[in-house]
Amino acid sequence: YKFNNSPLKYYFLNSWTIVTQLAALFFKLGFSTSLVSFSLVFLVTCIYFYSSYLLIIKFTDNKILSVIVSCFLIFFQKNLGDTDYPSFIFTAHTFGALAQALTGLIIACVFTNRLKIALFLSLLLISVHPIVGIWLISLFFLFLLIFYQKFEIKSFVSSFLAGFLILAISIGFYLYSSIETLDYSKDLFQIYIEKWDGHRANTGQIHYEYLIKSLIFILLINFIIHKKKEFKTGLFFLNLVMISSSAIYLLFKIFYLNKFQIFSMIIPGRLIITYTFILWPILLGLLYNKFMHKKIFTKFFYFLIILYSLMHYKNFLILEKSFKNINIIFNLEDKKNIYTILKNIDETGNIIATEYTGDYVITISKKPLLLMKSFDYMPYHPYLINKLVEILTEVYGYNFNDPYIKNYPYLKDEFVKKIFENKNQRDWIKIKEKFNAEYLITPKEWDIKMRPIHTDNKNNLFKI
Repeated sequence: YKFNNSPLKYYFLNSWTIVTQLAALFFKLGFSTSLVSFSLVFLVTCIYFYSSYLLIIKFTDNKILSVIVSCFLIFFQKNLGDTDYPSFIFTAHTFGALAQALTGLIIACVFTNRLKIALFLSLLLISVHPIVGIWLISLFFLFLLIFYQKFEIKSFVSSFLAGFLILAISIGFYLYSSIETLDYSKDLFQIYIEKWDGHRANTGQIHYEYLIKSLIFILLINFIIHKKKEFKTGLFFLNLVMISSSAIYLLFKIFYLNKFQIFSMIIPGRLIITYTFILWPILLGLLYNKFMHKKIFTKFFYFLIILYSLMHYKNFLILEKSFKNINIIFNLEDKKNIYTILKNIDETGNIIATEYTGDYVITISKKPLLLMKSFDYMPYHPYLINKLVEILTEVYGYNFNDPYIKNYPYLKDEFVKKIFENKNQRDWIKIKEKFNAEYLITPKEWDIKMRPIHTDNKNNLFKI
């Protein structure tokens, strides 16, 4: 990003997360986009698997069953559902998925008395997702103060120092690479929060179904193990996580705390889905533990797994198709298409893309993008609101005060298509001069008033 027109330059350099830092390091070492992407998703999957395995083997003492059930839960992506924030295992939303997976592993470590590892992971979580990490480390310190004496807490110093060292390195790298922020209009930012943001929208909608499911699960878990002393600390920490996250969620929803800028970056539903996956291995493991003295229950357990898998066989086809699509996307690098042509152009300026073409401009062409499909990062970077409004209105034709779809902070091709088709070459030249944008990519069927310099089977590439 040689120019300061695109908000993405500020977003990439001023977003603190060790996930981006590690990806940047891998790219510097020459790793391919596909390898880095698959590695991140694989890491998340391994964390989910290990947390589930730790819990189930703790409750069942059966390694084979623990592996089978853990694979089953991950493959079918079992969870309690979504809130204002989606819950996925195989996903491109890496920060949220990794934060959710690490939270589950921390809970598993507390249940299995791996408290030093839990402390280390809690500090690491801050560098992955600062808001989730700060919340969880606060709960963990409260947990230590309640259950341990001062002399016992001293044994955690080495774990604390190890986690703090990684955290300090990550912060140091962030401070070194970050750039100066900008002045901005607080009124425009407030309009964004109220009319554009989807995760923090003042809709008043409370996800009662998710809360009811959470209540049922936690009541069952407490009922089954409340008398078992070996699970006392794990149960307390789980209750602490679930009660505090639900309380924060309800406070934000009832009093709409997102309207205050100090709280604007917090997603109310982000915290309560951190346990959406981990409750399943806990409950299944406990049920098995309670009834394991009956041999028929073990057979029934396996029967349910097989039956569910057969009934939901379409999940196998969906997952297979997803991975085939991913391979097709990354194999585009080997073909003479729009993105490889763009990749070989030395100076491009900021690329203007549409809803679906922007991701490939970054991942395949590795060129600076004027605006991504998603701009829901704005609450973390309010100083970018003026730049966003300029691009949305002058390039993409949106009315910022009256969104095309309310509480939808994403580009929408069905709207953008008409705007782009109505622009003449003079309009595009004005955009080029103001936003240092020399190239435009659109779907092939769009009637753009310019001659493309290259065409493939899906898109046109224009030099403005």
